[in-house]
Amino acid sequence: MSLATYKLFCTIAEQKNMAQSAELLHITPSAATHAMNSLEKTLGFTLLNRDRRGVTLTAYGEMLLPRFRAILQEEENLQEEISQINGLEKGCVRIGVFDSVCTSWLPTILGSFKKKYPRIEVQVYQGGYQDIEDKLKFALLDMGFVSLPTSDQFNTITLLHDRLLCVAPQDYFPKTPPYVTPNDLRQVPLIIAKRGYDRNISDFFEQNQLFCSQQHNIASESSAIAMVEAGMGCSIFPELALKIHPGNYKVFPLINNEYRTIALATLKEKRPSLAGSKMIQEIRSILETYSTLS
Repeated sequence: MSLATYKLFCTIAEQKNMAQSAELLHITPSAATHAMNSLEKTLGFTLLNRDRRGVTLTAYGEMLLPRFRAILQEEENLQEEISQINGLEKGCVRIGVFDSVCTSWLPTILGSFKKKYPRIEVQVYQGGYQDIEDKLKFALLDMGFVSLPTSDQFNTITLLHDRLLCVAPQDYFPKTPPYVTPNDLRQVPLIIAKRGYDRNISDFFEQNQLFCSQQHNIASESSAIAMVEAGMGCSIFPELALKIHPGNYKVFPLINNEYRTIALATLKEKRPSLAGSKMIQEIRSILETYSTLS
């Protein structure tokens, strides 16, 4: 048994496809099949179910997957510590981001980090809150930006309290300016982008018995903004998201200053690598400066 075989097994578990996994690891499908057959023969039991639809793990495979991942992580940690001793800081950090963070913060974070640690590879996954949390739970990411509250499986570092704001057409006026109340929102169609439907926005709607308009099935934030600009209704956006979606609309604060809390999450059972620890330090440093300037 070798680290290369463990890595192959973990990759197959993620991809659920032998050929794709072999391609990612730059080996032939036949070599991948031979390696997995040899591993199963050595262990004395089957790890993979193979059929026309792809590859799935057996019960034994599911049982050993976390162990193999832990071995690979420890090997990565060892190599990073060796590099640290030799004065060569290298490694890999996998980080999950949602749209507004990717556009507003990530370029500055990555630019600064690359200057300090040019040998550390950073892999970025952009997705929704649930996607990021799921990948963190399965150790497919080292860290991710999330909206609190989140799973108790994570350690979190609070980064920003991001206000929720009402976005309205230019001819809209609330009854008690400058604030918009839940009662104001009940009087107009509400347009919410599914991709940006934050759990804090969901909670705000539920607590105040607000409902989205059934007339518009909107997927993206930019489309929701366009509908508001066209006078089709109002929407609720986090302040950070609005910074990447400028437009011809009005913005009003909500009456109780509702907000979402953006945090950086890591899996509790997985100790950050040296490269990961440096990235966490960099993010905190950049965001402390951001908060001061905001």
